[in-house]
Amino acid sequence: MSPLTDHPCDFCGSEAATLIMSGPDLLEGLPGHFQFVRCESCGLLRQNPRLDWEELSGYYPPDYVSHASQIAAQTRGLKRFGQRYGHWKRVRLVAKYKPAGRWLDVGCGSGLNLQEAHFWNQWELSGLEPVTAMAEYTSQQLGIPVFNTTIENFSAEAESYDIITLWDVLEHLPNPSEAISKISRLLKPGGILVLSTPNLASLDRRWFKDAWIGYDLPRHLNLFPPALLNELLKKNGLTPIRSVCLAGSHAALLLDFGFLHRKTGSALAGRIAGRGGEFLPYRLLTFLPLWVIDHLKMGTNITVVARKD
Repeated sequence: MSPLTDHPCDFCGSEAATLIMSGPDLLEGLPGHFQFVRCESCGLLRQNPRLDWEELSGYYPPDYVSHASQIAAQTRGLKRFGQRYGHWKRVRLVAKYKPAGRWLDVGCGSGLNLQEAHFWNQWELSGLEPVTAMAEYTSQQLGIPVFNTTIENFSAEAESYDIITLWDVLEHLPNPSEAISKISRLLKPGGILVLSTPNLASLDRRWFKDAWIGYDLPRHLNLFPPALLNELLKKNGLTPIRSVCLAGSHAALLLDFGFLHRKTGSALAGRIAGRGGEFLPYRLLTFLPLWVIDHLKMGTNITVVARKD
């Protein structure tokens, strides 16, 4: 493994920071020990020191969670429903604000969100995906353009898009401030940005502590407190108009239990993580509690809708 390198705070440039947590790669079990620090100036949480992309790309294997096969490849009914339901809620949210127009999905992975939007047949769709195999897979499956690049390196005319989405992407970006600035330039006036990112105010962060999926070392690089995220958006001419815990709480909770199992050896946590995704009683038992938690905006992920001024 290549040496880790130090990086200042992406938001304010400060190097002063306090250690928050440290640990190994609990999702993929790949080598290394990593840590999150909190900026003493602005409060941004960042992984520091960290791997550069050439090395970090190896921590996104072919079976990585966002590389799951599209809906048609799923044969089990409950898993098929669970996989589609969260994406349907995301597309429904976009439709409330922009029922038509040009839509760019940044970090689209294997295209599950784009596939759901494609079913609706309301938008001109395209995606960005830095992992070549995933960009090719999504483009071939859906017949839409998927550009094999990052948002920072993406070349397009200013004010080209009505909608830009980042589903569970912002935390993976090495320079989120630069990315949001670029997105603002790409959006038309009145266009919307919809992004989801780990919620630092979530209950499961308190419950699972260092085993919280939101940290996901070493892939997650920056985590924004809600007020700081709003400040970043406003700084780039994007006005937040809604925040909601929308989707993904069931899956995230299973990953939390999986992390806890790997960290502590808990047999119970391992059994829950291993069976829960397709175990109907798990869905039934957790539906109401997670619904309440999400409505209190204390779910694992927070989704923000922002409009370009």
